[in-house]
Amino acid sequence: VSTQSTGSSGINAEYGDYTITELLGQSDDGRTVFTRGHIADKEGDTIVLFETNSIDLEKVKLFLTTESVLKLTMTNDIFNIFHVDPPPGTNSIKTTVIHPATPKLINKYRQRPSYFVTETPEIYETVTRPYIMEHLKDHQWVYNVLEGKAEQDRIICQVDNPDEGFMLAADLKWDMTTTENLYCLAIVRRRDIYSVRDLNTSHLPMLHNLRDTCLAAIKSKFGVPSSLLRVYFHYQPAYYHLHVHFAHMRYQVGAPVIGKSLAFGDVLQNIELCGDYYQRATLRYYIKDGHALSKELDKHGIIVRE
Repeated sequence: VSTQSTGSSGINAEYGDYTITELLGQSDDGRTVFTRGHIADKEGDTIVLFETNSIDLEKVKLFLTTESVLKLTMTNDIFNIFHVDPPPGTNSIKTTVIHPATPKLINKYRQRPSYFVTETPEIYETVTRPYIMEHLKDHQWVYNVLEGKAEQDRIICQVDNPDEGFMLAADLKWDMTTTENLYCLAIVRRRDIYSVRDLNTSHLPMLHNLRDTCLAAIKSKFGVPSSLLRVYFHYQPAYYHLHVHFAHMRYQVGAPVIGKSLAFGDVLQNIELCGDYYQRATLRYYIKDGHALSKELDKHGIIVRE
C-alpha cells in the first residue's frame, strides 16, 4: 500500500499532457525512473514513475520474430548481442502518477546522499518522537485503506479487531499476478503504534497472529510458501503507522538492506528476550540528506557529515 494512485488509461487519456521539469533519480536496480513535472490544466506538481515490468515468459517467443525490430550491436564468435524493440504490448512500461505531489513526496524520490544515524533512546524521545507526532496528519491515506474507502480491490486478508486487528494488502508496486514480484504490506488497525520503537511484550500476540495469518493467506491465494518470503519492518519507516513488509525473495526492490530493515523474526525474538527492548535499544539507520527528520537531527548535531 502506498500514497500513489494510477490512471488506468495512461497519462494522456487520463490526465492530459505531462511536461517533465526535473529528473529526480532512479531506483537502485535501474528499473524505475522518478520524474517531476506538470500536467496540463492541473495545478501543482506531479510525480510520474516509469517502471519496466518483468518480462512475461509467455511473450518471450514473440521477441525474436518478424514482428520485432532487431539491431545487431556486437558479435564475437558464438555470441551475438542485439537491441530488440519487441511488438507493442509485449513489454509495456508501468506508469504511476502522483498528483498533487507534496514537497515531502518530491524529496522522497529525489536522489541525495544518505548518512548513518546512531539513535539512542534519549535521541528518540527528544528528537524523533516529537517529529513523529507532528507528522501524523500525513496518514489520511492509510486510514482510508483501513476504513474501506480506498484500495479495497487489493486486500488479501484482514482481521477487524480494533486492538489486535490488521489488514494485508498488495502494494501498488505489485501487479498481483507475477508471484516473483510479490510485495504486500500488513497494516495494524491501532493508531497508537508508530514503529518498532513502540512495540513491547503486550503486542506479541498480535504480531504472532499477524505473521501466521498473512503467511497462510499468501500461500493460499498465490501459492508462495513462507520459505520464499522476506518479512520485515523498516526503521525509519516511510510513514509512522506500524506496518510489516512481505516480499518475495526474488523481488529485489523489496530486498531488506542494512540500516533500513529489521527482520520480523529478530524483532519478535528481541521482545521475547526483553519486553521493553525497543524502548532501551540504540538503533542505527541511514537517512537521506534533506529529509525532514534529518533536518531535526541536524539541529541537535546528531548527524556526522565529516
